[in-house]
Amino acid sequence: MLLFFSLLIFGCGNSVRSGDHPEQSEDIHSQSESPPPLELEIGDDTIRAFTWGYSWRYYDLKERSMVGIEAETIAIQEMVNLEKARKVDRNANTELEFGEPPLSYEVFVWDDAGNRNAFPGKFDLAKHEGKSIFEILAHWEQGDASYVFALDVE
Repeated sequence: MLLFFSLLIFGCGNSVRSGDHPEQSEDIHSQSESPPPLELEIGDDTIRAFTWGYSWRYYDLKERSMVGIEAETIAIQEMVNLEKARKVDRNANTELEFGEPPLSYEVFVWDDAGNRNAFPGKFDLAKHEGKSIFEILAHWEQGDASYVFALDVE
């Protein structure tokens, strides 16, 4: 009888949990092998962002262990063609739609000279004008990912 209650109280399953933080309750098996996608909604238009690079970890069921991935891509100016930037209205409502909401994110703007500058505050195009490459650096428990897209704000 004592054995039965012990099993009932402590459970008899082998559920694997993410082990870095004891307070985490997310089942590690539900983690994806890569960062979620990002889309930018501007008015009625939707723009899918390119994943530029990421650092990600997940539990590999076949290997029964954690796997870490560091992915880099080509230079940002080669990945996103500024000359083919999507024209958008600076007054349109903008919303970043992640496949899974991040814990936090930062926004950067790349200028013509290849300099990366922090975009102040919430992602809002009202105070921006012209062609620019935008980078969104998002953070999850599984890792970080950078997304990029080119816009011509009018």
